[in-house]
Amino acid sequence: MRSLNSRPSAGRWAGRAAWLLTLVSVVVLGFAVAGAAAPTGSANLKITKTDSPDPVNVGATLTYTIKVEDLGPEAATGVTVTDTLPKGVDFVSATSTLGSCAQQARKVTCTLGSMPAPTINYGAAPAITIAVTPRQAGTITNTASVKGDQKDKVPANNSASATTRVIGAARVATCRGVPATITGTPGNDVLIGTGGRDVIVAKGGADRINSGAGRDLICAGAGRDFVSSGSAADRVFGGPGGDRLLGRGGPDVLKGQAGNDVIKGGRGDDRIHGGRGFDRCRGGPGRNSIRGCER
Repeated sequence: MRSLNSRPSAGRWAGRAAWLLTLVSVVVLGFAVAGAAAPTGSANLKITKTDSPDPVNVGATLTYTIKVEDLGPEAATGVTVTDTLPKGVDFVSATSTLGSCAQQARKVTCTLGSMPAPTINYGAAPAITIAVTPRQAGTITNTASVKGDQKDKVPANNSASATTRVIGAARVATCRGVPATITGTPGNDVLIGTGGRDVIVAKGGADRINSGAGRDLICAGAGRDFVSSGSAADRVFGGPGGDRLLGRGGPDVLKGQAGNDVIKGGRGDDRIHGGRGFDRCRGGPGRNSIRGCER
């Protein structure tokens, strides 16, 4: 018969301790799983994407603009945008108005974090700007996607694409075969030279051109241009329009073209040549050579 004062054996104490330890572990694990559970609710994340310019020249900068909105009904957390760049482009930069962006190889990842649910004062959507440089002509398509921690019941607007036409490198304007350092537009421009040696090329508008202190080469455009040379020895060529060409301090070359031009020499020893139009030429105080002018 067992004595009433008998105590549990050491083996039984060890078994109970193991059982209690297992129970505590299960409880702790349950709390941990509950704490790590996915956030409840839903958030409808919408992403849009645009490209500029389109078409773009080979070697020029192509900019993608991505915007993300939370259409609700609840706030979104853990919002991340992923953009896999197309083949044939070089990465330049990636910035975001919310959070930060990182690039690895062709993959750009932007971590936006939390976004509020839409309200009356919702504000502007976060914007991501990605700049690349196309290397070859053709058509490229770039797709970006967005995801968050909450369930998204409208997955159709979680990705967006932009297709861009890439054309050959832009043609470099020249003046008498020399690549331009300053180029006008088809509109009316004011083109100002620098203190160095410039090659200035105007285009279609009625332009005003003032060269600087260097020995400059200037070609007027198709419009009626006003060209004033600088203090050094410049070479100035009119365009098809009726131009006004003025020499200044240096020994300049001033030459009209097809239009009815007005050409006036400056203080230097200038060479003045009329073109095919009815040109009016006048020398300055220097020793000038004037040819091909009507008066």
